Amino acid sequence: MFKARLSEPKLFANCFVAISNMIDEACLIASEEGLHLRAMDPAHVALVDFSMKKDFFDEFNVQGEIKMGLDLSRFCTILKRGGGSDSMFLKLSSESSALEIRFENSSTRTFRMPLIEVSEEELKVPSLDFPAMVEIEPKILEEAIKDAEIVSDHVVFSMDEEKFYIAAGGELGEAEVKISKNEAISFSVSPPSGEEKVKSMFSIEYLKDMIKASDIASTVRIHLGNNIPV
Repeated sequence: MFKARLSEPKLFANCFVAISNMIDEACLIASEEGLHLRAMDPAHVALVDFSMKKDFFDEFNVQGEIKMGLDLSRFCTILKRGGGSDSMFLKLSSESSALEIRFENSSTRTFRMPLIEVSEEELKVPSLDFPAMVEIEPKILEEAIKDAEIVSDHVVFSMDEEKFYIAAGGELGEAEVKISKNEAISFSVSPPSGEEKVKSMFSIEYLKDMIKASDIASTVRIHLGNNIPV
């Protein structure tokens, strides 16, 4: 049995909309700690490791560990039906094969979404040693990615001891955003011996999907290395 109540369904929906831009289907696990989802995108480029603690919910009850195979596109279509002043209820009984999603306000609207079989491939989060980290406001990153997209479909993140750089360039021109150490919320970097910067290139399309989850966060923390995942 799994039951949860949330008074701000829009925040919950925003998280899953961001995930659904990269992942088609996934196994959502409800446990005593909260909700957890780990899945790889179809191209095996991006790994999503998502957790939402039970304290985020107004009510959260689960017996043991419950696994729910979800079609994320359908799930998000239902979540988007929740209004800003609605309360959202999630329920899965032990004998049911469908997740109940209910919105309550001046009316009660109930959806039942069949669960699906999802391959439970064991995915481990890579243990990487990142020599650089910067924490900034999500809006700064979002606007920088929009600037970079004007001239390229890839962007270079780099850091030296004084600044964090977001740069892109190609036949259409160049764009660069600089965030100084003093402008960042937190900033640390230890370039490898003999090098002045830590630098890696990434797909703008994937970054755009990732930062859609920043709507519910006041900061975004970027861990960076030389030619390794961000």
